[in-house]
Amino acid sequence: MGRARTATMASWASRSIVLLMMFLLLIEFCRSLASNDMFDGDDEGSTQSPSSLSARLKGMRSLLESEPRMLVGMVFRVTIAITLEINLDAFLKLVVAPFLAASIVGAAAAPLTFFVGQALQPIIHSFCFYGFDDKFIMVTLDATGGKERLAVLSKSGQWHEMGFFHKYFIRSCIKAAAGFYLGFAGLATAIPFVGPVLTALLSGWAVAWDLVYIPLSGMGRVGVLRQGLSVFAHFWEYYWFGFWAVLIEEIPIAGPVCHVYNVYSAAFFLERIYLNKTPASVVDGFLDGVEL
Repeated sequence: MGRARTATMASWASRSIVLLMMFLLLIEFCRSLASNDMFDGDDEGSTQSPSSLSARLKGMRSLLESEPRMLVGMVFRVTIAITLEINLDAFLKLVVAPFLAASIVGAAAAPLTFFVGQALQPIIHSFCFYGFDDKFIMVTLDATGGKERLAVLSKSGQWHEMGFFHKYFIRSCIKAAAGFYLGFAGLATAIPFVGPVLTALLSGWAVAWDLVYIPLSGMGRVGVLRQGLSVFAHFWEYYWFGFWAVLIEEIPIAGPVCHVYNVYSAAFFLERIYLNKTPASVVDGFLDGVEL
């Protein structure tokens, strides 16, 4: 049992190292693109996004400190998510893998348990933060004034309040569909090294849509069809924002905290593409608003 626990911790460490290395390489790639002026950053003086990553993190910390209920909810959900991830990984390594290895048929599939936990990580975050995501992005929009600025995009010029059916039933269907699609794309994690990146590339746009579903309705994009057309019209913006969102959430242990950061960043993402109309680029999402 001691050796099994050691193997489990080693697998987590190796996954973390590989993902962090890939993440740093991608950042360097984006910086090299920026130095060649292959895409433009945010306009100077823009109001939709803090001017640096550190400024955005400070803004998120200040917001949570000013909203004790959101802070408590975040800590509670982060704790649950990390606990589920650790226990799921331990179950896969200590129970499922040995059971499969003991059978002739399952011996070949036993090594795949190494990747299953990682593939399920973003889905765990979506489940644990259900309800929190929508509240937090709306609190962020209220605190930054983004809600008032985005409300002008509605036909009435005012923020559209969702009805019970759309707010709960349709919203739950969208989240379930995004989770299913993310889980299907997570099968790509079986491919060594590049699997996590492929998962992010395949499912990023759906995750981005899920994060902004409620504020999109407030902006007048009510219903799945109208929102789908809006996402399609800005597909590459959603694609790259969601790519970074999924990628950093795949980092073990840090993933739940990264999920909260993604929700906070989604508020600025909406302003950037619908008000400032900044073109899509590969630095959307995690590096959105960062001075390169």
